[in-house]
Amino acid sequence: MSPLLPLRVYRGAAAVLALLSLGTALLVAGLPRGFELAYDDALHLVVDDASANQTDLAIRLMPRMHSQDLARESDFRGRDAQWRAIIPPSLAPVLDTSPGNDSHYSAKTVGTPVAGRIGSDPIPLQFVDLGWVSGADRRIRYVEGTPPGPPQTIASVPGHPDLVDVPRFDIALAKRASTMMRIPVGTTLILGNSHPSLARVTALFEPVVPTDRYWDHNLDAVQVTVRRVAGSDVEEHHITALVDISSVERLSSSDRDLRYNWIIGLSPSALNARNAPELITGADEYEQAIRGLVGRSINSYAQVAGFAPFQLDTGLRELLRDYLRRLATAQTLMFLVMGGLLVVAAGVMALSVQLLTERMGTSLSLMRARGASLGQVMRTAAGTVALATFPAIIAGYGLSYLLPGPVTPIVHLGPLLIGSFAVGFAAVRVALAHRTPLRERREDIVARRRSPRRTMLELLIVVLALVGAYLLRTRGLTTELNALGADPFLMLVPAALTLAAALLTLRCYPYPLRAVVWLAARARPAVPFVGLTLAARARSVTALPVVILLPALAVSVYGAVVGGTLDTTQRLAAWRSSGADARVESAAELPAKVIEQVRRTPGVRAVVPADKGMAQIGFGGRTATVVAVDLDAYREIVTDSPLTVPHLDDDGAGGAGAPIPALVSPDLANLSTFEIGWHVRMKIVKKGVITGGLPGISFAERNVIIVPYDASKRAGARTYTNMLLLGADEPGGGIDATALLNATGNVPEIFVETFERALDHVTKTPLTGTIKTSFLVVTIAMAVYALLTVVIALVVGATERTRALSYLRTLGLSERQAANLTVLEIAPLILITACAGLVLGLALPSALGPGIDLRAYAGDIAIGEYHLDPTTPILLAAGLAAVALAGAFVHAVSGRRRSLGSILRVGD
Repeated sequence: MSPLLPLRVYRGAAAVLALLSLGTALLVAGLPRGFELAYDDALHLVVDDASANQTDLAIRLMPRMHSQDLARESDFRGRDAQWRAIIPPSLAPVLDTSPGNDSHYSAKTVGTPVAGRIGSDPIPLQFVDLGWVSGADRRIRYVEGTPPGPPQTIASVPGHPDLVDVPRFDIALAKRASTMMRIPVGTTLILGNSHPSLARVTALFEPVVPTDRYWDHNLDAVQVTVRRVAGSDVEEHHITALVDISSVERLSSSDRDLRYNWIIGLSPSALNARNAPELITGADEYEQAIRGLVGRSINSYAQVAGFAPFQLDTGLRELLRDYLRRLATAQTLMFLVMGGLLVVAAGVMALSVQLLTERMGTSLSLMRARGASLGQVMRTAAGTVALATFPAIIAGYGLSYLLPGPVTPIVHLGPLLIGSFAVGFAAVRVALAHRTPLRERREDIVARRRSPRRTMLELLIVVLALVGAYLLRTRGLTTELNALGADPFLMLVPAALTLAAALLTLRCYPYPLRAVVWLAARARPAVPFVGLTLAARARSVTALPVVILLPALAVSVYGAVVGGTLDTTQRLAAWRSSGADARVESAAELPAKVIEQVRRTPGVRAVVPADKGMAQIGFGGRTATVVAVDLDAYREIVTDSPLTVPHLDDDGAGGAGAPIPALVSPDLANLSTFEIGWHVRMKIVKKGVITGGLPGISFAERNVIIVPYDASKRAGARTYTNMLLLGADEPGGGIDATALLNATGNVPEIFVETFERALDHVTKTPLTGTIKTSFLVVTIAMAVYALLTVVIALVVGATERTRALSYLRTLGLSERQAANLTVLEIAPLILITACAGLVLGLALPSALGPGIDLRAYAGDIAIGEYHLDPTTPILLAAGLAAVALAGAFVHAVSGRRRSLGSILRVGD
């Protein structure tokens, strides 16, 4: 028989299968693309936030012999060609070859002190290094003076008889450095205490594009580096001045600490979640290749004695490893989502295939009775299913290309596996049903014996799920053997647990139902007994609804629990970051005018001033973070937040010189009374210990001292304010960050943070949004699948149900009772499965919690325990059960239109 004939005759069942195939193919091909797009967006966000000197490849050399010095640009270019020739294939695709990329090479001195100035008084603790950077002339704009020229040799320097035949370099300084270090054009500096040289400032420059990634590698040339001298309050100022290429020949490693650098730029847009592990491996291989190349170039003992190793310096590996650790958690949750969705979709398609093959059952039995081989029967059924599924699957696959995101192998394989599963299931089911001609049985009367192989397979699934859950809890997603990513076996554990729970529910389902039937038999109404009896005698089709409904509900409940916990923890992280509804902070004291403008900002209800800084403990070198704040006033403005403010026992009594009460961190708890040097020296008396710092104000947890806001005034000075803690009219919002920035003058020296902005920083990341959106989309999809599951399951069993109803209607069964009987037939299955899915969904967070670290999505706050608010999960379970029961009721009501005569004829 041609497969086209059953397809035309049973076009209703075939249409249902085709629509399911279309939707499932679209989901299976479309969702992974969305996931991968979110993964890539998250990586690009990480890379964009990182500086170029973290992501690019830098080869560095500190020459130790004069023969290793490089004199011409061609020497640097030749080495650059060597480094590029040995780049591993895994790194080659991500190299930035676009015009104007940040690849370059440079020569720089390090730590060169300014020993004096010619014709003016020296300024102590200044360091000016000399550097040549390829391509700098195209990226700077001279704002004063003339570009540096070649170096000269000065025979003598008036006023400095010790300076004879010294080299003089022409240098260009960044304009900001010239102003900050007071080195104008025309100044001649004496560089170095030994082997001195002269440096004449001929020009000042500014970067053409200050945000160019090129300058991330050369910040020392455009920004002054300020370093505090250990054990004192004085500061050093460091800057690198630019010189002409002709000056490189005069830079000797024997006179100065010299560094050569080759920067190979990578394209941030070429990095993605799929090549990240290969890039880590490639960076390791590149490092080994550089060492091997240098090792092969050593041919003499003198070269060994002066061996200067080239070093690969890049933060790319650490950056990608941290990203992959975060990605592993997201992928595990996505595996849970996709695994549950695939199980549900496969189950619904299996039900639809079963519906079509049962409609074909009479025709196939007739074929078998007339001498058709089992292979012919299987080909007919499989061909019909293939004709119904594959065109729809191809259409769904094509529609998935309308969705954004990269194409991965699962996009191609997923729809193909769906179609193969449907065809294979049809062939196997028909083969089992028609092994012998005219083989018929009543599965609602004759129980099928359990196969030992099936029992062992189900037991194996349960054991593997439990072992996987244990391993996931004890060692997390990664193993020592798979340090670059997550263990695939452990990532499948959540889906395995849902499948194991479904199998256990399926095995245990008849036992409570039999008890209910026993009780119903003793009740007067007959409809409950008959409906429950039909449910207890249900055929093997009962297995599929259980396998479908339980994962659907478990994943939905788990998503609700995870989503609720993430929301709570993210808000806590935002509060800890902002410290109040808003915070204004500056390293220097805030002007009174700024404070007054902040008070008048719309939405600001209260302002609590504070002062934070570093203080010396005693007279030694130990320092601590000191925060002066009115804790009572601070507690009042954060009353409606999850922040807890400690209490400080301070009666305000005592005159000048009286000890000032304070809270200290645990590492200072051994100090009962001590002195600190801050704005003024003050005597501190410990009144309590604070653990965990003071989130939002002081993030340090060690060496922290909290004193009253007027502590400096009590010690004989005055109050200082460099921080404002703001309370809003509406807790958790109401203060506009832009308005607050305008009130502070919108200057970089004053930092402004609001709760809403901190919350956006935590929640509006690609991976976090993907997790929440995925759970929402899958929950909706699973609700639709649950409705279809019940309807299709009822349609599959419609023949036996109609036969039973035909006899019961002749005995006086009303239409309403018939509808109630149909609902009762399916209700026990739905309710028991809903309860099992609810329990599993609530248990999954505790079972998998230690192994799935969500701190990356919760503001780096470790989630110790999940917040199990039963309201949402119970509503989900009730809603899913109600949807399923509504489907059963609609199916039952639609059967009322049939006349009693047609029902009797079906029952004949």
